[in-house]
Amino acid sequence: MTDLLLLADGPGYTGFFADVNTTFWSGVLRIAYAMVAAAPFLVAGVLAAGILRGMVGAERTRSILGVGHWSGPFRAWALGVLLPICSLGALPVARELRRAGIPSGTVLSFVLVAPVLNPVSIVYGLSHIAPVTLLYFAVGTFVVSTGIGVIWNALVSDKHDTDPENLERAPRKSVHRIAVIADTATRGLVGPVFVDYGLALLAVGFLGAFLPHGILQTGMTRDNIWAPFIMGLVAIPVYVTPTDVMMHFGHIVRDGYSLGAAFALIVLGAGANVGVANWLRRDYGFRPLMLFVGLLIGSTLVIGFTADRTIEHGKATMEDHTHAFDSFTRLAQVSQEEAGPSWVVTKVSESISKHEAASGAAEVGGFCLLILLMVVGVVLRLVGDRFRVEQYLQPVEDEAAEEYTKWNPALSPVQLVTVSVLGVLGLGVAGLYVFYPSTNDLIEEMNIIRVEAYDAARAEDGEEFSRRTSQWKRQAEKLPTSLLIRGGTVTDAGRESLSEFLYGLKTYEDHVTAGRTDQAKMMRGYVDGLYRACCDEFRAPSDD
Repeated sequence: MTDLLLLADGPGYTGFFADVNTTFWSGVLRIAYAMVAAAPFLVAGVLAAGILRGMVGAERTRSILGVGHWSGPFRAWALGVLLPICSLGALPVARELRRAGIPSGTVLSFVLVAPVLNPVSIVYGLSHIAPVTLLYFAVGTFVVSTGIGVIWNALVSDKHDTDPENLERAPRKSVHRIAVIADTATRGLVGPVFVDYGLALLAVGFLGAFLPHGILQTGMTRDNIWAPFIMGLVAIPVYVTPTDVMMHFGHIVRDGYSLGAAFALIVLGAGANVGVANWLRRDYGFRPLMLFVGLLIGSTLVIGFTADRTIEHGKATMEDHTHAFDSFTRLAQVSQEEAGPSWVVTKVSESISKHEAASGAAEVGGFCLLILLMVVGVVLRLVGDRFRVEQYLQPVEDEAAEEYTKWNPALSPVQLVTVSVLGVLGLGVAGLYVFYPSTNDLIEEMNIIRVEAYDAARAEDGEEFSRRTSQWKRQAEKLPTSLLIRGGTVTDAGRESLSEFLYGLKTYEDHVTAGRTDQAKMMRGYVDGLYRACCDEFRAPSDD
């Protein structure tokens, strides 16, 4: 370790300073990547906010989350586990919870857990991480989120929170419910929360512009007592999706690096963001914000340091390096010829590979839907009071006089909540099956990518080879999750086989891109053997 005695200079380390093109366009690219990755989860968040307001209603929401009862943060934790949203997607839901008069500490418990432990991230985590390790960090996340919620309610909420003058009531007519859901989802994207989104993305860009390439490749071992602290500083401006954070977690565990650093990344990178901090500053001021930051960072580091000394020790040393953190740093170099918007569009498009149709469709579809919702939201903001849904949210004076039909039934609050939860879970499950095709389909796609990668290697086209191996690795990493959600069992042998293949493929890629032709030719047969062994571990029995 040389830089500041804390940050290690990894094999690809390029120094703290870079040229203007590399600095600026690295930041822009990191923002673009974050926007596309966040889109599906953010759409899910605004729709969940609309459902809370338009179908569940303020009174029922308060009852569910135990307003006036000590159990509020624990109930919020349970609600957060049900919703497949990210830290940005949690912000519009938080706004609706506050509109319903939910104590802000209870809302914080929801905001901190929903992006970390939800149906998508749990399934993905189980396929990449040993259940005991995942359970340890699930308990740690529970302690952090509910603990902060309880303390905040006791010290801040009772003094600063105010209940709404008139509680809104969910409409009884179906067409009115749909109107409220649509209005809440679209306006929520262009209201005050929009500033929080922007700040969170700017923080991602700032980190991507100024954090040197390669600086996190070494030094994150468990032998480095400062690893959780360093990761905590880096993770504060980071934005990570629920699936990506579990992928990073899996890489850290696989490579034998600091579990404390992994926990800091989960809580501070995936669970919180600069937008949450700005919301607290705007509504409560600087001192309560500092209380939140202190509690969050302090509890995270304590659990992180404990994890490094209680769970089985990793094998990585200071001489080893990992690429698990490369997506947070500046690029190695962006040349004058590459720099520009078209380069950013090309890089983002390449990340959405044609061989990953399901995941690419989710990201592209989510991004397009997000833009559409924002456009509608801007139009509604411009229209102003000429179209308002508040009249549908007022209590009906003579509810018995309402007429209900077969297509407009009177649904009880319990029915509305049940339908909403089942609907969200159903969409999450369907999304998992689309995002993670069957293992046989994944192997078939990888076979195609494998041929194209070998063609690029023979042609000594390092750039094309890197693109194909990136696709190959991403498909291979889906194998455990694909098997798990279809009722299969991910064995230790399967995890080890996948890990060995990914390591071998990375070594092969290093030889090809460095122009070491002879070494690359010798590596090909070895990588093929690892690949076949990996496929045998995950191939469905019907195809044997």
